[in-house]
Amino acid sequence: MTLAESRCLFTIDRLKSPDVGLIAKELGLDLGYVSRLVSRLERAGQVSRSRVNGDHRRKAVRLTGDGTALLDELAKRSDARMRAIASHLSQREMSRLLAAMETIHGLIGPKDS
Repeated sequence: MTLAESRCLFTIDRLKSPDVGLIAKELGLDLGYVSRLVSRLERAGQVSRSRVNGDHRRKAVRLTGDGTALLDELAKRSDARMRAIASHLSQREMSRLLAAMETIHGLIGPKDS
């Protein structure tokens, strides 16, 4: 699983049935590249595509059961890695780290429109 594929899975889960164009926009990646990523994930059985009601040109992308299980496993690994990285921090240092992360997210994270 590449970083781009895992980011794609997380984005599909967060956006709840987006089309490829919205995934590309959210990730800041080229539409053709994201289309190929989604095709790879579909061949691997991790996502499925289905036509959007009322618009036969668009297809919604959804996680399959295997995709959801993989995403859960990736989240568990990420959480474990972060716990290991921060395990030496005191409670005060952990609070400072979390505040810094919130600042970073506020500056460069997705903007609510």
